[in-house]
Amino acid sequence: MRDPNDTQDVDELRSALHAIVDDVEPRGDTLPRLLAARQRRSRRPSRRPLIAAGGIAVAASAAFLVVLAVVPTGPRAPEPVSIAPNSYVAAPATSLASFDVLTGKRNDVLADLPAPVRGSLAADGNRVYATVPADGGSDIVVLGPDRIVRPVAHRTGSGTALAAGDGLFAYSDDDEIVVDGAGPARRIPVPAGQQVHDLAVGGGGRLAVLTSDSAIHVVAPGAGELGAPVPQPAGTCGPRALAWAERDLAVLAATDCGGAERLRIATLDADSGRAIGGGVPFGTGGDVPAEQVQLSVDRVGRYLVSAGDGRQWLIDGTDVRPVAPACSDDGCATAPATFWG
Repeated sequence: MRDPNDTQDVDELRSALHAIVDDVEPRGDTLPRLLAARQRRSRRPSRRPLIAAGGIAVAASAAFLVVLAVVPTGPRAPEPVSIAPNSYVAAPATSLASFDVLTGKRNDVLADLPAPVRGSLAADGNRVYATVPADGGSDIVVLGPDRIVRPVAHRTGSGTALAAGDGLFAYSDDDEIVVDGAGPARRIPVPAGQQVHDLAVGGGGRLAVLTSDSAIHVVAPGAGELGAPVPQPAGTCGPRALAWAERDLAVLAATDCGGAERLRIATLDADSGRAIGGGVPFGTGGDVPAEQVQLSVDRVGRYLVSAGDGRQWLIDGTDVRPVAPACSDDGCATAPATFWG
Protein backbone atom coordinates (compact mmCIF):
# COMPACT_ATOMS: atom_id res chain seq x y z
CA MET A 1 0.00 0.00 0.00
CA ARG A 2 1.36 3.36 -1.02
CA ASP A 3 1.85 6.15 1.45
CA PRO A 4 -0.72 8.93 0.95
CA ASN A 5 2.03 11.45 1.46
CA ASP A 6 3.87 10.04 -1.54
CA THR A 7 0.75 10.50 -3.68
CA GLN A 8 0.38 14.09 -2.51
CA ASP A 9 4.03 14.80 -3.26
CA VAL A 10 3.61 13.40 -6.75
CA ASP A 11 0.52 15.60 -7.37
CA GLU A 12 2.32 18.65 -6.13
CA LEU A 13 5.32 17.91 -8.37
CA ARG A 14 3.04 17.40 -11.36
CA SER A 15 1.26 20.72 -10.75
CA ALA A 16 4.58 22.51 -10.47
CA LEU A 17 5.78 21.03 -13.72
CA HIS A 18 2.52 22.12 -15.47
CA ALA A 19 3.00 25.62 -14.15
CA ILE A 20 6.53 25.71 -15.53
CA VAL A 21 5.31 24.48 -18.91
CA ASP A 22 2.51 27.10 -18.93
CA ASP A 23 5.06 29.84 -18.29
CA VAL A 24 7.27 28.63 -21.13
CA GLU A 25 4.58 27.87 -23.77
CA PRO A 26 1.10 29.49 -23.46
CA ARG A 27 -1.91 27.28 -23.77
CA GLY A 28 -3.99 27.36 -26.95
CA ASP A 29 -6.89 29.10 -25.27
CA THR A 30 -4.79 31.78 -23.54
CA LEU A 31 -5.46 34.54 -26.10
CA PRO A 32 -9.27 34.06 -26.16
CA ARG A 33 -9.31 34.06 -22.35
CA LEU A 34 -7.32 37.30 -22.22
CA LEU A 35 -9.62 39.02 -24.75
CA ALA A 36 -12.73 37.88 -22.90
CA ALA A 37 -11.36 39.20 -19.61
CA ARG A 38 -10.57 42.58 -21.24
CA GLN A 39 -14.07 42.80 -22.66
CA ARG A 40 -15.59 42.10 -19.24
CA ARG A 41 -13.50 44.89 -17.71
CA SER A 42 -14.58 47.36 -20.42
CA ARG A 43 -18.24 46.71 -19.61
CA ARG A 44 -17.82 47.63 -15.98
CA PRO A 45 -19.10 51.18 -15.25
CA SER A 46 -16.26 53.48 -14.46
CA ARG A 47 -16.67 55.71 -11.48
CA ARG A 48 -14.09 58.19 -12.66
CA PRO A 49 -16.12 59.59 -15.63
CA LEU A 50 -19.21 59.78 -13.45
CA ILE A 51 -17.33 61.71 -10.82
CA ALA A 52 -15.92 64.05 -13.49
CA ALA A 53 -19.36 64.59 -15.04
CA GLY A 54 -20.81 65.33 -11.64
CA GLY A 55 -18.12 67.91 -11.05
CA ILE A 56 -18.79 69.57 -14.41
CA ALA A 57 -22.55 69.70 -13.72
CA VAL A 58 -21.99 71.29 -10.32
CA ALA A 59 -19.64 73.85 -11.83
CA ALA A 60 -22.10 74.66 -14.66
CA SER A 61 -24.96 75.09 -12.18
CA ALA A 62 -22.86 77.41 -10.06
CA ALA A 63 -21.91 79.45 -13.15
CA PHE A 64 -25.59 79.66 -14.22
CA LEU A 65 -26.59 80.94 -10.80
CA VAL A 66 -23.81 83.52 -10.94
CA VAL A 67 -25.06 84.70 -14.38
CA LEU A 68 -28.60 85.01 -13.06
CA ALA A 69 -27.35 87.03 -10.12
CA VAL A 70 -25.14 89.34 -12.20
CA VAL A 71 -27.05 89.79 -15.51
CA PRO A 72 -30.42 91.60 -15.13
CA THR A 73 -33.37 89.99 -16.91
CA GLY A 74 -35.10 92.91 -18.68
CA PRO A 75 -38.29 92.88 -20.78
CA ARG A 76 -38.33 90.56 -23.78
CA ALA A 77 -37.68 92.14 -27.17
CA PRO A 78 -40.78 92.46 -29.37
CA GLU A 79 -41.27 89.56 -31.73
CA PRO A 80 -41.16 90.53 -35.41
CA VAL A 81 -44.44 90.93 -37.22
CA SER A 82 -45.14 87.75 -39.15
CA ILE A 83 -47.44 87.30 -42.10
CA ALA A 84 -49.52 84.12 -42.11
CA PRO A 85 -50.92 82.72 -45.36
CA ASN A 86 -54.44 83.95 -46.16
CA SER A 87 -54.20 86.76 -43.61
CA TYR A 88 -55.35 90.35 -43.73
CA VAL A 89 -55.04 93.23 -41.27
CA ALA A 90 -57.94 95.04 -39.62
CA ALA A 91 -58.36 97.51 -36.77
CA PRO A 92 -60.94 96.32 -34.23
CA ALA A 93 -61.38 98.82 -31.38
CA THR A 94 -57.96 100.44 -30.81
CA SER A 95 -55.69 97.67 -32.06
CA LEU A 96 -54.21 96.23 -35.22
CA ALA A 97 -54.83 92.53 -35.65
CA SER A 98 -54.30 89.81 -38.24
CA PHE A 99 -57.26 87.70 -39.36
CA ASP A 100 -57.61 84.60 -41.52
CA VAL A 101 -59.56 85.50 -44.64
CA LEU A 102 -61.00 81.99 -45.08
CA THR A 103 -62.18 81.21 -41.54
CA GLY A 104 -62.55 84.69 -40.06
CA LYS A 105 -60.48 83.62 -37.06
CA ARG A 106 -58.19 86.20 -35.49
CA ASN A 107 -54.57 85.09 -35.82
CA ASP A 108 -52.79 87.61 -33.64
CA VAL A 109 -53.01 91.05 -32.10
CA LEU A 110 -50.15 92.97 -33.71
CA ALA A 111 -50.17 96.22 -31.74
CA ASP A 112 -52.28 98.65 -29.74
CA LEU A 113 -53.10 102.09 -31.13
CA PRO A 114 -53.62 105.36 -29.26
CA ALA A 115 -57.10 105.82 -30.77
CA PRO A 116 -59.53 104.20 -33.24
CA VAL A 117 -58.48 104.27 -36.89
CA ARG A 118 -59.84 106.85 -39.30
CA GLY A 119 -60.35 105.73 -42.89
CA SER A 120 -58.75 102.67 -44.41
CA LEU A 121 -55.52 100.86 -43.64
CA ALA A 122 -52.59 100.45 -46.00
CA ALA A 123 -49.87 97.81 -46.12
CA ASP A 124 -46.48 97.50 -47.76
CA GLY A 125 -45.10 94.01 -47.13
CA ASN A 126 -45.12 93.53 -43.35
CA ARG A 127 -45.55 97.25 -42.63
CA VAL A 128 -49.04 98.54 -41.85
CA TYR A 129 -50.06 102.20 -42.04
CA ALA A 130 -53.05 103.74 -40.28
CA THR A 131 -54.53 107.16 -39.57
CA VAL A 132 -55.39 108.03 -35.96
CA PRO A 133 -56.79 111.26 -34.46
CA ALA A 134 -54.24 113.74 -33.08
CA ASP A 135 -54.08 117.35 -31.95
CA GLY A 136 -54.56 119.66 -34.90
CA GLY A 137 -55.70 116.89 -37.29
CA SER A 138 -54.51 113.31 -37.49
CA ASP A 139 -51.31 111.31 -37.43
CA ILE A 140 -50.26 108.62 -39.85
CA VAL A 141 -48.56 105.83 -37.94
CA VAL A 142 -46.73 102.76 -39.15
CA LEU A 143 -46.42 99.36 -37.52
CA GLY A 144 -42.99 97.97 -38.35
CA PRO A 145 -41.63 94.42 -38.20
CA ASP A 146 -40.53 95.09 -34.60
CA ARG A 147 -44.18 95.53 -33.57
CA ILE A 148 -43.59 99.13 -32.56
CA VAL A 149 -46.03 101.80 -33.77
CA ARG A 150 -44.37 105.07 -34.81
CA PRO A 151 -45.82 108.31 -36.23
CA VAL A 152 -44.47 109.10 -39.70
CA ALA A 153 -46.59 112.06 -40.83
CA HIS A 154 -49.18 114.56 -39.65
CA ARG A 155 -52.04 115.95 -41.68
CA THR A 156 -54.26 118.87 -40.83
CA GLY A 157 -57.07 118.21 -43.29
CA SER A 158 -60.02 115.86 -43.07
CA GLY A 159 -58.88 113.48 -45.81
CA THR A 160 -58.47 109.81 -44.99
CA ALA A 161 -57.20 108.31 -48.27
CA LEU A 162 -54.03 106.31 -47.60
CA ALA A 163 -51.89 103.88 -49.60
CA ALA A 164 -48.49 102.22 -49.40
CA GLY A 165 -46.21 100.20 -51.63
CA ASP A 166 -42.70 99.92 -53.03
CA GLY A 167 -41.23 101.52 -49.89
CA LEU A 168 -43.50 104.59 -50.15
CA PHE A 169 -46.72 105.76 -48.56
CA ALA A 170 -49.16 108.33 -49.91
CA TYR A 171 -52.01 110.22 -48.30
CA SER A 172 -54.42 113.05 -49.04
CA ASP A 173 -54.23 116.27 -47.02
CA ASP A 174 -56.63 119.11 -47.82
CA ASP A 175 -55.99 120.10 -51.45
CA GLU A 176 -52.92 117.96 -52.11
CA ILE A 177 -51.54 114.44 -52.13
CA VAL A 178 -48.32 113.75 -50.26
CA VAL A 179 -45.98 110.94 -51.31
CA ASP A 180 -43.35 110.16 -48.69
CA GLY A 181 -40.96 107.47 -47.54
CA ALA A 182 -37.88 108.00 -49.74
CA GLY A 183 -36.15 111.35 -49.79
CA PRO A 184 -38.06 114.62 -49.55
CA ALA A 185 -41.86 114.38 -49.53
CA ARG A 186 -43.49 115.02 -52.90
CA ARG A 187 -46.70 117.08 -53.00
CA ILE A 188 -49.23 116.81 -55.82
CA PRO A 189 -52.03 119.43 -56.03
CA VAL A 190 -55.64 118.25 -56.25
CA PRO A 191 -57.97 120.19 -58.60
CA ALA A 192 -60.21 122.70 -56.86
CA GLY A 193 -63.49 121.29 -55.71
CA GLN A 194 -62.27 117.68 -55.88
CA GLN A 195 -61.58 115.24 -53.10
CA VAL A 196 -59.44 112.13 -53.10
CA HIS A 197 -61.46 108.99 -52.50
CA ASP A 198 -58.71 106.41 -52.95
CA LEU A 199 -55.01 105.99 -53.63
CA ALA A 200 -52.82 103.09 -54.73
CA VAL A 201 -49.01 102.91 -54.92
CA GLY A 202 -47.65 100.54 -57.57
CA GLY A 203 -44.29 99.22 -58.63
CA GLY A 204 -41.61 101.85 -59.08
CA GLY A 205 -43.67 104.38 -57.13
CA ARG A 206 -46.39 104.76 -59.74
CA LEU A 207 -49.44 106.37 -58.13
CA ALA A 208 -53.12 105.82 -58.97
CA VAL A 209 -55.63 108.40 -57.74
CA LEU A 210 -59.43 108.17 -57.62
CA THR A 211 -61.11 111.55 -57.21
CA SER A 212 -64.65 112.45 -56.21
CA ASP A 213 -65.66 113.13 -59.84
CA SER A 214 -65.05 109.39 -60.56
CA ALA A 215 -61.88 110.19 -62.51
CA ILE A 216 -58.80 107.95 -62.32
CA HIS A 217 -55.37 109.51 -62.65
CA VAL A 218 -52.06 107.67 -62.99
CA VAL A 219 -49.08 109.72 -61.81
CA ALA A 220 -45.62 108.72 -62.97
CA PRO A 221 -42.81 108.38 -60.40
CA GLY A 222 -41.45 111.82 -59.56
CA ALA A 223 -44.26 113.73 -61.30
CA GLY A 224 -45.75 116.72 -59.49
CA GLU A 225 -49.25 116.90 -61.01
CA LEU A 226 -52.21 114.61 -61.63
CA GLY A 227 -52.39 115.16 -65.37
CA ALA A 228 -55.24 114.00 -67.58
CA PRO A 229 -57.50 111.22 -66.29
CA VAL A 230 -57.25 107.73 -67.73
CA PRO A 231 -60.05 107.05 -70.28
CA GLN A 232 -62.57 104.57 -68.93
CA PRO A 233 -64.53 102.09 -71.04
CA ALA A 234 -67.97 103.22 -72.20
CA GLY A 235 -70.72 102.29 -69.78
CA THR A 236 -68.42 102.15 -66.76
CA CYS A 237 -70.20 103.24 -63.60
CA GLY A 238 -68.56 105.36 -60.94
CA PRO A 239 -65.54 103.56 -59.43
CA ARG A 240 -65.64 102.89 -55.69
CA ALA A 241 -62.02 101.85 -55.09
CA LEU A 242 -58.87 100.85 -56.96
CA ALA A 243 -55.68 98.82 -56.54
CA TRP A 244 -52.70 97.81 -58.63
CA ALA A 245 -52.80 94.33 -60.17
CA GLU A 246 -49.20 94.02 -61.35
CA ARG A 247 -48.97 96.75 -64.05
CA ASP A 248 -52.74 97.00 -64.56
CA LEU A 249 -55.44 98.72 -62.53
CA ALA A 250 -58.14 96.81 -60.66
CA VAL A 251 -61.23 99.01 -60.30
CA LEU A 252 -64.19 98.25 -58.04
CA ALA A 253 -67.38 99.65 -59.58
CA ALA A 254 -71.12 99.05 -59.65
CA THR A 255 -72.57 96.93 -62.44
CA ASP A 256 -75.63 99.18 -62.67
CA CYS A 257 -75.08 102.92 -62.66
CA GLY A 258 -78.52 103.37 -61.08
CA GLY A 259 -77.58 101.48 -57.92
CA ALA A 260 -74.70 99.95 -56.04
CA GLU A 261 -76.10 96.69 -54.74
CA ARG A 262 -74.02 94.71 -57.25
CA LEU A 263 -70.30 95.33 -57.73
CA ARG A 264 -67.51 93.85 -59.78
CA ILE A 265 -63.78 94.30 -60.15
CA ALA A 266 -62.76 95.28 -63.67
CA THR A 267 -59.15 95.27 -64.86
CA LEU A 268 -58.00 98.21 -66.95
CA ASP A 269 -54.82 99.03 -68.80
CA ALA A 270 -53.21 101.78 -66.72
CA ASP A 271 -52.07 103.76 -69.76
CA SER A 272 -54.94 103.52 -72.22
CA GLY A 273 -57.88 102.65 -69.95
CA ARG A 274 -58.67 99.67 -72.18
CA ALA A 275 -60.75 97.00 -70.46
CA ILE A 276 -58.75 93.81 -69.90
CA GLY A 277 -61.21 91.91 -67.73
CA GLY A 278 -64.82 92.53 -66.75
CA GLY A 279 -64.87 90.76 -63.40
CA VAL A 280 -67.62 88.63 -61.88
CA PRO A 281 -70.58 90.58 -60.40
CA PHE A 282 -71.50 89.99 -56.76
CA GLY A 283 -74.25 91.27 -54.48
CA THR A 284 -73.51 93.58 -51.58
CA GLY A 285 -76.87 93.86 -49.85
CA GLY A 286 -76.76 97.66 -50.02
CA ASP A 287 -74.79 100.65 -51.20
CA VAL A 288 -71.04 100.74 -50.55
CA PRO A 289 -69.87 104.39 -50.59
CA ALA A 290 -66.50 105.08 -52.20
CA GLU A 291 -65.07 106.74 -49.11
CA GLN A 292 -65.93 103.71 -46.96
CA VAL A 293 -64.52 100.79 -48.94
CA GLN A 294 -61.05 99.38 -49.59
CA LEU A 295 -59.83 97.13 -52.41
CA SER A 296 -56.61 95.17 -51.89
CA VAL A 297 -54.91 92.27 -53.64
CA ASP A 298 -52.66 89.51 -52.33
CA ARG A 299 -49.67 87.74 -53.88
CA VAL A 300 -51.77 85.16 -55.71
CA GLY A 301 -54.12 87.69 -57.29
CA ARG A 302 -57.11 87.39 -54.96
CA TYR A 303 -59.02 90.54 -54.01
CA LEU A 304 -60.38 91.61 -50.65
CA VAL A 305 -63.25 94.09 -50.74
CA SER A 306 -63.74 95.53 -47.25
CA ALA A 307 -66.31 98.10 -46.17
CA GLY A 308 -66.23 100.18 -43.03
CA ASP A 309 -69.49 98.69 -41.75
CA GLY A 310 -68.01 95.18 -41.50
CA ARG A 311 -69.11 93.76 -44.84
CA GLN A 312 -66.30 91.98 -46.66
CA TRP A 313 -65.85 89.74 -49.69
CA LEU A 314 -63.03 87.59 -51.06
CA ILE A 315 -62.89 87.43 -54.87
CA ASP A 316 -60.79 84.60 -56.27
CA GLY A 317 -61.32 84.46 -60.05
CA THR A 318 -65.00 83.71 -60.51
CA ASP A 319 -65.45 82.58 -56.91
CA VAL A 320 -66.90 85.18 -54.52
CA ARG A 321 -67.36 84.41 -50.85
CA PRO A 322 -68.34 86.65 -47.92
CA VAL A 323 -65.72 87.22 -45.23
CA ALA A 324 -66.72 87.44 -41.58
CA PRO A 325 -66.42 90.86 -39.91
CA ALA A 326 -63.10 91.52 -38.19
CA CYS A 327 -64.00 91.51 -34.50
CA SER A 328 -62.20 91.18 -31.18
CA ASP A 329 -63.33 90.99 -27.57
CA ASP A 330 -63.52 94.80 -27.49
CA GLY A 331 -65.54 95.25 -30.66
CA CYS A 332 -65.45 95.06 -34.44
CA ALA A 333 -63.47 97.04 -36.98
CA THR A 334 -65.11 100.23 -38.22
CA ALA A 335 -62.45 100.92 -40.85
CA PRO A 336 -61.86 98.93 -44.06
CA ALA A 337 -59.27 96.16 -43.79
CA THR A 338 -56.48 95.26 -46.21
CA PHE A 339 -54.43 92.32 -47.41
CA TRP A 340 -50.77 92.50 -46.42
CA GLY A 341 -47.57 90.78 -47.38
